[in-house]
Amino acid sequence: MKKIVLLLALILSIQLLAQQQVYEIRTYELFQYSNFKNFNTYFKDYFIPIMNQHGIKDIGVFEEVSEDLPRKIYVFIPFANMETYQKARAHMASNSKLQKASSVLSPQNQPIFNRYETSLYMAFDGMPKMVKPDDKNRFFELRTYESHSEDAYRRKVNMFNEGELELFDQLDFGSVFFGDKIAGDRMPCLTYMLAFESLEERNENWGQFSDHPTWTKLKSDPAYKDSCCSTITRTFLIPMSYSQL
Repeated sequence: MKKIVLLLALILSIQLLAQQQVYEIRTYELFQYSNFKNFNTYFKDYFIPIMNQHGIKDIGVFEEVSEDLPRKIYVFIPFANMETYQKARAHMASNSKLQKASSVLSPQNQPIFNRYETSLYMAFDGMPKMVKPDDKNRFFELRTYESHSEDAYRRKVNMFNEGELELFDQLDFGSVFFGDKIAGDRMPCLTYMLAFESLEERNENWGQFSDHPTWTKLKSDPAYKDSCCSTITRTFLIPMSYSQL
């Protein structure tokens, strides 16, 4: 009987895991002389359409609001689950149309980017699927929280799942996704994205958050003591014209 119960629990766990999306975030670093037109052509006319043909939609392509150098482009790709990610990766590597476009648009003597970093995330239990923002929310904030220990990290994730996510919704933060990083640099860490109408709205909402009684209660809860954070990184982004987010 115990074996049957354990087996059912395992099956349920696998099913729940399958319901959580997997996210890939790529950060492309461009050369100062990179051909930006070719970069956009690659993603607009090849990469995104081919991914869409395989059921992978709502791909976001963003540039930083700042004009810092080197210029960086962020690509967000949501997958239904890890199996979908693996299949897509294999297909993209073998797709002759995409590989030819890459060769033509990014020649050795003038590549369209230097390198890209990539990270994988598992969606939070409290928000297992991303939410596409409406057309008026076109100012994005990408935030990453690094933790000093695995214990602190897990308690911070719990803090989101058990209260912060709901508060974000109450304050109209425009939550797009929340991801538990499972592969990449600077772990353990989590990353999430918010969408606002403007920087002014963003600042106003965060101001309300800081003084909200729910937040005061959460941060004083002993269960979350010293759970955040060794480093917080934020980046303000705006979507490219062909971005699906």
